[in-house]
Amino acid sequence: MAECRKIALRYFGSRLTINRKSDRSPVTIADKTIEEYLRRAIGRAFPKDGIVGEEFGTTRGSSGAYWTLDPIDGTRPFTRGLPSWGILAARVERGVPVVGACDLPALGTFLGAARGAAAFERTKNVQSAFPRPRRFTSLKEAVIFHGGASFFFQAGYGKQFERIVSNCYLERAYGDCYAYLWALRGHADIMMDYGVHEWDLAPFAVMAGSTGRVLVNFKGQSDFKGPDTLFGSSSAVKLLLKNFSSS
Repeated sequence: MAECRKIALRYFGSRLTINRKSDRSPVTIADKTIEEYLRRAIGRAFPKDGIVGEEFGTTRGSSGAYWTLDPIDGTRPFTRGLPSWGILAARVERGVPVVGACDLPALGTFLGAARGAAAFERTKNVQSAFPRPRRFTSLKEAVIFHGGASFFFQAGYGKQFERIVSNCYLERAYGDCYAYLWALRGHADIMMDYGVHEWDLAPFAVMAGSTGRVLVNFKGQSDFKGPDTLFGSSSAVKLLLKNFSSS
């Protein structure tokens, strides 16, 4: 990730040409350059693994394992000089994410986790573990982050979204990996999102299992493929699932 951080910071804050993909989401030379670098690095270290990347699609492998790559998670804030973006990578074996990494270069913070080991944060060469999540009995106690109200309304979850944010302790639209950082640190209790993909979620599926949290879809099923997700303590997630299960 060190070289990817250098590439990202070289482009961050500069005048970038913003192109649009088929789904109208933005993409820049930074996204493509970082994913190309990661693909080459994985190809050398794990030549039989497949790759599922946001910018260059799927490359099949023969090992049965594959890597998910999101070279700039949060391209919109990246292009506006905001620090809430990151670089994501995860390894998936037999359909289960087993290694996850999230680097937030503008913050100088790296998050890492492996199945069976404690997840950690490293900031300015100081490494620390994440706290265990709190238990909840009422939605009124919860701090909830989400990726933006429009995604929920467009997906037909407008009523559920309004009910949740009007009854929680605090809600903020902090999206992308930035929201997961604060949830893992214990300052937010739930990250809920819609319109996400496996390259957005696979690293945090590993970190959920390593910190006593869960990552599930709106039906309560363990799922890192998207498009809907809830991340947080099991007790807090159960409270939200009650709202998503009712109209």
